[in-house]
Amino acid sequence: MTRDELLRILSFAEATREIAEKRAPLATTDPRWNIIGYVMRRHLQGKMVTATSAAMAAEVPYGTALRRIGDLIDEGMLHKRPRSKSGKSFSLHPTRRLIEEFESYAIQMKALVGGTFGFNTGDGELGDFYFGGYYMASRILAYPSPMRQGIGYGRPFRILGSMDPTFRTLAAQAQALEELCGGAVEIETLPLDALHAEIMENAARPVSRYDLVAADLPWLGELAEARVISALDETIAAARYNTSDFHGAALRGCGWTGRIYGLPIQPTVELLFCREDLFAESGLDIPRTTEEVLRAARVLDRAALNLSGIVMNFGRGTPVAHTFLQTLADFGQPVIDLARLGEDYDLSRIEGERLRPRLDTQAARMAAEFLLELAEFSHPESLSCDWDKRIALFSGGHAAMTYGWSIRASAFELNPRSPAHGNVRFVPHPPAPGGRTVSPIGGFALSIPAGLDDDRRRVAWKMLEYLTRPELMKWYVQNGNLTSARFSTSADPEVRARSGLFAAVDAMERRGEVQIWPRPPVPEFSAILGILADEIHAMLRGDAPVVDALAASQARIDTLMRENGRY
Repeated sequence: MTRDELLRILSFAEATREIAEKRAPLATTDPRWNIIGYVMRRHLQGKMVTATSAAMAAEVPYGTALRRIGDLIDEGMLHKRPRSKSGKSFSLHPTRRLIEEFESYAIQMKALVGGTFGFNTGDGELGDFYFGGYYMASRILAYPSPMRQGIGYGRPFRILGSMDPTFRTLAAQAQALEELCGGAVEIETLPLDALHAEIMENAARPVSRYDLVAADLPWLGELAEARVISALDETIAAARYNTSDFHGAALRGCGWTGRIYGLPIQPTVELLFCREDLFAESGLDIPRTTEEVLRAARVLDRAALNLSGIVMNFGRGTPVAHTFLQTLADFGQPVIDLARLGEDYDLSRIEGERLRPRLDTQAARMAAEFLLELAEFSHPESLSCDWDKRIALFSGGHAAMTYGWSIRASAFELNPRSPAHGNVRFVPHPPAPGGRTVSPIGGFALSIPAGLDDDRRRVAWKMLEYLTRPELMKWYVQNGNLTSARFSTSADPEVRARSGLFAAVDAMERRGEVQIWPRPPVPEFSAILGILADEIHAMLRGDAPVVDALAASQARIDTLMRENGRY
């Protein structure tokens, strides 16, 4: 079970106990459980526990709480770790025994709830059930119902989006959307870099031109720190809005420093697309590691037949920079010095030393060398490829593999004329040998621009909530969009029938393989991309050795952070 799911089960257990202990006279406060729940939550969040904080969480007199803490230490459930040379100051941590006992409890709780809603498979597994999603209530989502009270026709409601499928669907279905929303809606779509520029220019206007803007997930830190978009925490709390149905990684990607700045509308996961038919003809297994990717690219590269082993997103600028960051994650490392949180990295607070670049490492060198080796068997046009060109070459049958965002699989999944149609296996990013499988999450959140007056903000939230409903996301799928931010949408049989992608990404989310940290949403993210775009592209062109390209990137990003006063 993933950390997110364990936290959801813990929250559920605490809520049910609260009903018995605080809302009805059926049980008394259980300090032992309160201490265990608090310690496990802090452990899963990567936060420290002191004896004082654990005693306060017990919700009984201080002396009683300390005795319960002592009992748990004596039983081998908690252990003390010194925080000073004298040993007088210490922190509390769950022992392996407590962690195993809690995970066993969580599995049994999940099985009980899953069985209640008919999700047990009969073989002891709950493969189609993720704890907390309200897809338990209904498996088939109805066509979207119109708003009970529309947004009105007094002025057009303007949405600024990307040129990706969800926003193309909204633009193409503008008339139907207006009927559903009861108001005039205008949707403007722009390429990625132009979208970022327009969002920043809009923030400088006296009055925002837009009511909602689409933010690429790695931009959230920059937009939040610059107060370009509004935090939604208070609005979500006041509306009692349930976020548990969203994929965990997609929802976390909408946050910065512990606050939510948007809701996921078009998340997408970068995968390895493999032509299963070509692999079978060559007697190759689908790659599970970077070494196997390289081996397959070498074997499947058939220049005489106009077939390359792989097509890569090596185009100058943002494309090649993203490719390097995502490949670096395959070798187990982010671009900056993020703190470890279990098997992953902590994005809750990124400041000070955590913003130092990490491009002078063995992992960075291995990632760069892997890309250079892969370039030998890549399509000749890879050095000029962006996301659209890369997928067009793969869909046209000119490459046996490509890394690609799940959202763009519609180019061949929904196109029977493509040689790749029906022949593609979707797999997570293969890691370096011995590494952990991590696929980066990308895509867009819908955010409310800062500075809207109360009336516009109220209508903006109403529209934001509506456009991210499960049935709307199913509507996007039915109009050619192969992505879903919600478990309920992904579980719908009619959605799953569109493509095997939904089941594949859902399973990856449940296994904890979809992560934000490969593209950390720091305010300097766009500037980091600009630096990597120069240096890595020069390396791939053969104009700079690996060592020089990485050293230059390290020095330039370090200078950037120092000039911004980060450390």
